[in-house]
Amino acid sequence: METAAAVITVLVVAAAALWLAARRPGGLALGRSRAAGPAELVQRLPLTAQHNLHLVRFAGETLWVVTYPNGAVVSAGKAFPEWLAEAAMAGQESRR
Repeated sequence: METAAAVITVLVVAAAALWLAARRPGGLALGRSRAAGPAELVQRLPLTAQHNLHLVRFAGETLWVVTYPNGAVVSAGKAFPEWLAEAAMAGQESRR
């Protein structure tokens, strides 16, 4: 009976500690915390195993970034269809 009372006491104390930690400013951070900085990853889309399309918000502006094994291409404020056409042309020129 003493063992059961001790286990219940430990569980109640642990629950109270978690409840208090969750109520404090900043909350209870479980898992990976997000880095606070000027850039925010809005969305990531894998195109192939080694190529990714990222939508990044930086300084109030939304940028498209394509990453690949040897580098990256940044949109520089252009609309995505226009930027995609230029990136495709640049890719064809670099293969020559």
